[in-house]
Amino acid sequence: RETLSSGVSVQEETASEEVEVVVETEAEAGASGYSVTGGGERGLFIKDVLKDSTAAKHLSLQQGDQLLSARVYFDNVKYEDALKILQCAEPYKVSFFLKRTIAGADVTMHPGTTSLELKGPKTKMQKMVRL
Repeated sequence: RETLSSGVSVQEETASEEVEVVVETEAEAGASGYSVTGGGERGLFIKDVLKDSTAAKHLSLQQGDQLLSARVYFDNVKYEDALKILQCAEPYKVSFFLKRTIAGADVTMHPGTTSLELKGPKTKMQKMVRL
């Protein structure tokens, strides 16, 4: 995975020649000025991006991009808003990024990876990914 100076992360898949682009917004910037099309098995795609919108300026969205996922950060979010987001996502595949304190655990970092191995009290999660 390569990170460009604009903060955009790019991962190339050699077999399919597709490029995965990860873009993140600041809370103030938001993500407005674009429309989507598709859905279901076909996938969700960017239909249109308004020229001077935050989506065009800050997200580098382009017509035809496939929207694979959207990560919502819960720092400084109202409880009611977080609840709505989680309820809407309930029937879909979801990935959670968690922060957890584990008392009395040894944490080993493997060189060259972002994987952590936990040793300590009986944990159900033996590997965690460092953020």
